[in-house]
Amino acid sequence: MVEDTPIAPVQIAWGDYSTLSTVLALADCLVQQWPGPTDGDAFLTALMVCDAVLAGSEDDVPEDARAAFVEAAHEAGLSLMGDDDGPDF
Repeated sequence: MVEDTPIAPVQIAWGDYSTLSTVLALADCLVQQWPGPTDGDAFLTALMVCDAVLAGSEDDVPEDARAAFVEAAHEAGLSLMGDDDGPDF
């Protein structure tokens, strides 16, 4: 596993906003704390991309993991702060 890499922070809302600023934090959120469904395509893609980045894949970069995480949040109907193009509640 390569050293964890920083990303542009993602702020996701469940209760209070949580700020995730590394690929490892994204992966941890997906595996340990995900408040939405875990059977969607975007969720599974986010897991795979985070794993690939952390494993040092040359095909996936940290911003790919961030983008996949954002898509998974949108798929689950979760609210993001900032660059959220997801559902409006």
